[in-house]
Amino acid sequence: MTIKTYLEVYKEHIGFVSHKWIHYFFIYDRIFKRFLEKGEPIKMLEIGVQNGGSLEIWKKYLPQGSIIHGIDIDEKCMQLNFSENIFFHLGSATDCNFMEKAFGDIQFDVIIDDGSHICKDVIQTFEYLFPKMKNGGSYIAEDMHASYWKEYGGDINAQGSSIEFFKKLIDYGINRNYIGYDFSDKHSYDSKILRYISQISFFDSICLIEKFYEPKETHFANIITGEIALVNKEVTEAHITINDRQNEIDKTKKIFCG
Repeated sequence: MTIKTYLEVYKEHIGFVSHKWIHYFFIYDRIFKRFLEKGEPIKMLEIGVQNGGSLEIWKKYLPQGSIIHGIDIDEKCMQLNFSENIFFHLGSATDCNFMEKAFGDIQFDVIIDDGSHICKDVIQTFEYLFPKMKNGGSYIAEDMHASYWKEYGGDINAQGSSIEFFKKLIDYGINRNYIGYDFSDKHSYDSKILRYISQISFFDSICLIEKFYEPKETHFANIITGEIALVNKEVTEAHITINDRQNEIDKTKKIFCG
């Protein structure tokens, strides 16, 4: 089966209007490659609907049978009539009561925040939705350039900006096991978030946070293979061979691959 690129789908689109930054077309293809190649329907949530064209394009781009939900605070969006498998919800992603009522226990494979872009909203939405996202899923925060603008609550290196929030997840999330002191009192990140972050990627204006299939509770093991150590024999004493670490390998594979 031929998989169309996002640009191809975008160029062929007839329907509700959508506007995107040109470079997003190619970023989307990189992010969604694994979902497209697998070919199984996914559940997506996009925050920010506007004219509705983006939701229609996602339906054409994603594997057949995928379910797309969109939310927006603009009541004018109620005029939009979507085709099968596209659902609109009127409300704010920062309203936990609304979100619980609208989605309950639904777990999404992909969440895209293309909402207000106000730093505190971006952070609050991520903190609420990331733990509820399906394990192995992808969280995409768009238009991150707004986090450098004061009118959105940001600035370069500004405390409280959304870009700085995601940067710090590299330390407190991905690499937390290698910090040589207890830093738990230095941040307010939820452990439900930190233990599940498998990858953080920054593109021009986009931040991608991918989720482990199982939580990472401790640092990963260090193992060796081979028999001859002519330069550094200490390495053979410091680490256990690969044949003795099968349990560690199986456990790590489940964290990354499910």
